[in-house]
Amino acid sequence: MNEELEIFLEDCDDQLQMMENALVAMEKESVTEEDIGAIFRAVHTIKGSAGMFGFDQIVAFTHTGENLFDKIRQGEIEINREMVSLFLLCKDHVEKLIEAAVDDEPLSSDDKANGEELTAALNVYINGKSVKKEEVVALENSVDEAALSWHISIRFNKDFFTTGMSINAIFKFLDGMGKVLKNLAITDNIPLLEELDPMLPYIGFELLFLGASSKEEIIDVFEFIKDDVDLIIFLSDEEGSYETLCKQRNEERLQALLIETEFTTVDSFTQELHEAETTVVVETTQEEAAPTIKKKTSSSLRVDSNKIDKLINYMSEIVIANSKILSLVSSEDEEEENSELHEAANSMKELLEHVRDGIMDIRMVQVGESFNKYNRIVNDTAKKIGKDIEFVISGGDTELDKTVVERISDPLVHMLRNSIDHGIELPQERVASGKSAKGRVDLRAYPDSGSIVIEIEDNGKGLDRDKILEKAIANGLVNKNNNLSDEDIYKLIFEAGLSTAEKVSDISGRGVGMDVVRRNIEDLRGTIEIASELGKGSKITIRLPLTLAIIDGFLVQVGETKYIIPLENIKECIELTPKEEQNMGDNEFINLRGEMLPLLNVRTLLNEKESLTKRKNIVIVYFGKKSVGLLVDELLGEYQTVIKSLGEVFDNLVGVSGGSILGSGEIALIFDIPRLIELKSRVVE
Repeated sequence: MNEELEIFLEDCDDQLQMMENALVAMEKESVTEEDIGAIFRAVHTIKGSAGMFGFDQIVAFTHTGENLFDKIRQGEIEINREMVSLFLLCKDHVEKLIEAAVDDEPLSSDDKANGEELTAALNVYINGKSVKKEEVVALENSVDEAALSWHISIRFNKDFFTTGMSINAIFKFLDGMGKVLKNLAITDNIPLLEELDPMLPYIGFELLFLGASSKEEIIDVFEFIKDDVDLIIFLSDEEGSYETLCKQRNEERLQALLIETEFTTVDSFTQELHEAETTVVVETTQEEAAPTIKKKTSSSLRVDSNKIDKLINYMSEIVIANSKILSLVSSEDEEEENSELHEAANSMKELLEHVRDGIMDIRMVQVGESFNKYNRIVNDTAKKIGKDIEFVISGGDTELDKTVVERISDPLVHMLRNSIDHGIELPQERVASGKSAKGRVDLRAYPDSGSIVIEIEDNGKGLDRDKILEKAIANGLVNKNNNLSDEDIYKLIFEAGLSTAEKVSDISGRGVGMDVVRRNIEDLRGTIEIASELGKGSKITIRLPLTLAIIDGFLVQVGETKYIIPLENIKECIELTPKEEQNMGDNEFINLRGEMLPLLNVRTLLNEKESLTKRKNIVIVYFGKKSVGLLVDELLGEYQTVIKSLGEVFDNLVGVSGGSILGSGEIALIFDIPRLIELKSRVVE
């Protein structure tokens, strides 16, 4: 797939999502002019982009939808709920049309039939009656009686041919919008044969176009190649417009050619072309705006995520190489003081940290865009099972690594569907229990203690701890004599095959999925917790790291092995004095400023050898609201850490989430703090 097609897909995806968000908002709240305008622009943009690629099926279908929304915009047709539901189905069909067009495959017979039914349904609203297929074609190719005569002057930038676009596709699309009455090729810039470069666009075009389109709609036709084309557009009967055109183009024979081909007449030109300068307006946002269309400047740049990933990989290797340089500089300093070398090495370290942070920031995206996609899922699921649900999203401006956002998507969908299916009661059940008929599901995100928290909370019937425990015992997941806390019982729903649903639906209730959800969260070095109150509702809390690639770490040693603790999880480091160790006795707690802090002996946990160092240190780590002291031998200081996967062989290594290569070439293991805290909590309880 070429780059232009990839950009087309990304742009269509953005437009379709914008369209879906507006339609779902209409269903949930009320219809606004802003939403109607957003949908019209989305349909129009997709139609324009598809037309330039010659995707005629997309153009034909979206043209019908565009006609209807134009009538809605003009107030000729009033939108209703049935129409909104139809538009959502149309949006789904456009996705299939785009997929088929890009893959260069025909639509399936079912999809084709569905498209014809949707087109007919749209035309019922447009015309108040069913329209035959041949009438639809005639309607789409007809020119409105109120058509305007536009002059379109086109010149191409030198890189136009590298876009892979065809000017014929643009002409064809314009003919679909109205009628190109005249097409004059400007060939004066073609050089001699020996000087000709086949990759340069020497020919320009002057078009006389008849159509009901506004100037903005004509400009939109060229939206996809706006950076590769120089346009001048004006009404052909606009006074002084042709003088302005000739002045701006500054082409020797242009005036004579326009007169010769009867675009205009001699009398319409003023004696001195320089007088036309006073008629030029550069504000293209005004109705009487000048024909010149300036290139838009943008504060954002769309970059292929694969390029960012490659850049991060290179950055990771640079961090490792720089660690080796710092290690060598430190060894040299011990033998011979070289302050300049040391200063240069540290300056490089600081610069790399800035570059690293900048690159990582590029990967950070707001979760709101991803969260908004769930509106449709919640809306459709609720309607399917006859429930009335208010879905509230908050914290959409919270930023998270794009990779994490993508990998968290499926687990969130599954948990939202569970909340709707199992959590929220049917309206009559809610009313009978003294609740409002409408249920509520909240999806929120916020930063907390160096991590991102995502919560899904509903005000449904909550989890029945006794039923969960009974099912778990029956399945052999726990022993009936076990004294489990409510939290431990609720966590049992993440075990494979456990479901308390009374009947199986196609939404949830088969006992599969929640174990996969937990595994996916843990693969992201995150945790998942459940709190619930019977009759009141449930809340699922997910904690995730900000990024998966490079972190600031703290290097420690236990026995003969070096370990890295994520700096964001560290509260403080203290020494375990012989006196405090004696006071501990056989207990695994210390008194830290009046509070009991549980200790985890890393050497015992990971079967490390005894250390020769006499001093013992405690690194106090936390995740969420829980804290644990890790008993280690040596504190070696902060360390930029590139996270490397250890592979499936080490999947069962307790409390370790990955590894990193040190400057010395040694391997350091990265502590999985959430797992270690969870492990210690189980022992304490």
